[in-house]
Amino acid sequence: MARIDDLLGQIADAHLRDQLKRAVGELRRRKKFGLVFEEHIPETTLLPAAGVHEGSAVILRKQPEDATRYTVAAVNGVTATVQTKDSKRLDIEVKDLLVVKPFGEPVTPVLTPLEVLTQDPTKPYHAVINGENFHALQLALFGLEGSVDFIYIDPPYNTGARDWKYNNDYVDAADTWRHSKWLSFMEKRLELAKRLLKPDGVLVVTIDANEVHHLGMLLEKLFIQSRPQMVTICITPSGSSGDGLSRVDEHAFFCFLGGTLPVPTEDDMLTAESADGRYNYKVRWESLLRGGNAWYRSSRENLCYPVLIDTRLNRVVGVGEPLTGEDEAKRRKTIGGYRVAWPLRADGKLGIWRVEGATLMALVEKGYAYVSSQDDAGGTWTIRYLMSGTIEKIASGELVVTGVGDRGQVLISSDIGRRTIAKTLWHRGRHTAGGIGGTQLLSAFLGERDVFTFPKSVYAVRDCIEVAVGDRRDALVLDFFAGSGTTLHATALLNAQDGGRRRCILVTNNEVQEERAAALNRHGFFRGDPHFEAAGIFESATRPRVKAALTGNRPDGTPVPGEYIGGRAHAEGFSENAAFFRMDYADADVLELGHSLKDIVPVLWLVAGGHGDPNTITVKDDVMLLPEQSPFAVLLDEDRFKVFVVALCKRPDLTHVWLVTDSERAFARMREQVPGDRFVGMLYRDYLRNFRINAEAAQ
Repeated sequence: MARIDDLLGQIADAHLRDQLKRAVGELRRRKKFGLVFEEHIPETTLLPAAGVHEGSAVILRKQPEDATRYTVAAVNGVTATVQTKDSKRLDIEVKDLLVVKPFGEPVTPVLTPLEVLTQDPTKPYHAVINGENFHALQLALFGLEGSVDFIYIDPPYNTGARDWKYNNDYVDAADTWRHSKWLSFMEKRLELAKRLLKPDGVLVVTIDANEVHHLGMLLEKLFIQSRPQMVTICITPSGSSGDGLSRVDEHAFFCFLGGTLPVPTEDDMLTAESADGRYNYKVRWESLLRGGNAWYRSSRENLCYPVLIDTRLNRVVGVGEPLTGEDEAKRRKTIGGYRVAWPLRADGKLGIWRVEGATLMALVEKGYAYVSSQDDAGGTWTIRYLMSGTIEKIASGELVVTGVGDRGQVLISSDIGRRTIAKTLWHRGRHTAGGIGGTQLLSAFLGERDVFTFPKSVYAVRDCIEVAVGDRRDALVLDFFAGSGTTLHATALLNAQDGGRRRCILVTNNEVQEERAAALNRHGFFRGDPHFEAAGIFESATRPRVKAALTGNRPDGTPVPGEYIGGRAHAEGFSENAAFFRMDYADADVLELGHSLKDIVPVLWLVAGGHGDPNTITVKDDVMLLPEQSPFAVLLDEDRFKVFVVALCKRPDLTHVWLVTDSERAFARMREQVPGDRFVGMLYRDYLRNFRINAEAAQ
């Protein structure tokens, strides 16, 4: 219908145009059942990294507000001759042109390494990719089809506030085809995502009220064999301003494939949580002050003793001798320079503690007693401790110590035997987008505010991952709307929590926020200029946030202040590795001739599990490639196949083998002789065929 509207506008005869518009209007008014939208609105994308060649569709880099498209008629060194729709020709410098590709035209994306962060060489690397996500999904299908355990995406919410682009132009509330464009945009990408998921994989898509119902119907259409459920998450307890009811929530659609069920967790996300933000079944911190009418100092004088408090750290540092045979008014307020807590009752008289001083200090040393709060009015402190029954459960393993809190107290969770299924309504303070896991956390890691608007809470994403694949500690996680990189941060947090080795692939573009882009343009900086690109999402938020999360250091080198829920310091970082890439576009003809293995080595590395530093992999000869740390091999000279097989036998760790040959028959013969149970592919046929097939599917 969008195409019909365009054609109607081109009819010169006003009477005929009006008649056709009325007829089309009648068609639109006909009711249909189910999700109805314009499914084939053409989509194009800007490819800043693509080379300019004869026949390329291009726009002018220095006129971003002008979407006029030109066709390159010839390239002469640094200058290109472009042709307008009315056949006029202009000579423009190649550096001032940007390639535009309609979906459906074959492209050959490759990964260009940017930077590698290695902290534990024994673990696989997360991959963070700057590029168009549709093409990144096509690239992933080359070797990861049916291999992804979990996909989490937070796509544009289509609020009408110009928060996303279609065909390189912002979509706002005035766009008649706003919803159809969004659904068409999402459908293309979800179709590819579905092919990447394992038969028992899980997809989570977050959304708000603007597209929640459309998205639900789209998921039912695409993931017909799955069991979708919608979770409502409270992300703004104070409510958002606007017309109507004050909105506090957003939604997450969980699609469980192949009969997969939610993983039981220690938190059902709704039942009342404990003071430290965790959900505990049996843990109760008792007051050290004994209650009841009978328990004054005179009942047990040995239990009325001073507790020394370090007020700077809010820690118990010692105890004094019991107060016996003296007037209560003579009790000391400080001992050895420390403030003193007495068992002061509500009526102002002295009572007793529940345990003796030596026992209290033994509890404090183990983290089983701590200073809970200070009563300024009463001049004392509340001290809490774990009773013997709880300590016995810790000793037996029924309760598990997961960390240490900011006051020295142990953090405890119930064991897996007492886990529960999350509910469909999540109400947790840690999920607040503007709180300790969202905006505040991102500001702490980047050292500044407003770098990225509305980041997801890292705890909300972590909880989604745990519910989906908490029982798969080596899961492959994909997020192709990566934003500031919260999904990788959450994956690392969950790995640290349960000892997992989950690997994350992030994909985001380097889009510059509209107002910021306009300001840069006014100062003479345009797409492709280093100063302009530095303001993009990938360069200003995703990349530095991932590095800060893993290393514990801000971009300026200072330690990240604060700590996670549970007491782990932000500055501690994580023993995780990350490799950063830019998605570029190779010449398919050059690849087909077998002259650019180095261009696709990073893709082979990614497909083979992301093991070892990808920057250390070099093509040293024209016979074979067997990287020492990465489990893949490539045969470049089929005449040396026997030598290649001997080399394979010496590397039982190899999981992926590619054979470079032009002959289908030779490939079949060699594949049969590859030892072991390994994936075997044909280069460069499989690589190029992958993009041709997926390009046709996008039309």
